[in-house]
Amino acid sequence: MDIDGVIQPFTQYRFEYMNDETAMEELYKKLETEFCADYREFHKADVTAVYYDWDKDALSELKRILDVTGAKIVLSSDWRTGLICDYMPFLMRIHDLQKYLHGYTPIYYSGNTPRVGIYENINKDRAIEILEYLRVHPHIKKWVAVDDINMANDIPDNFVKTWPKLTTADADKCIEILGKFEDEPK
Repeated sequence: MDIDGVIQPFTQYRFEYMNDETAMEELYKKLETEFCADYREFHKADVTAVYYDWDKDALSELKRILDVTGAKIVLSSDWRTGLICDYMPFLMRIHDLQKYLHGYTPIYYSGNTPRVGIYENINKDRAIEILEYLRVHPHIKKWVAVDDINMANDIPDNFVKTWPKLTTADADKCIEILGKFEDEPK
């Protein structure tokens, strides 16, 4: 799953609060009280983006997908790079998503990397990273890639394109691809 364009439309509400020290201190205190963690340790742009810009309707649809299908989240988003992986569970906890976070796709490809072997006909770097994650985790039999980057040509049967965020129709398509909850891992 991607984040930008899926659960975070391209809104900028965080900037109204991010540069206001009083508002930030209030937010940090609220989060510390609620989650017993010091969110001051994390980049404030990430904390405020999650708190103010992650769309409530898109989050609701995401939780519906996860609850109906029993699926887990593997992030393929740019949000998986750098130190943010260390505190992503804390960020996801703000919206009660930490229990669904299962992992991150690898970051192998970038721009001009030549396509060879099984990835020779894949156009999008992110699609390669998703397919590589699946190759390394062969127990995953049911999956769906959710992103605002069009990967329909690369992974046609398991892709749902969102824009500007995850909608009810998108969630319905994800549920159709994944199927109803079963005891097998997804």
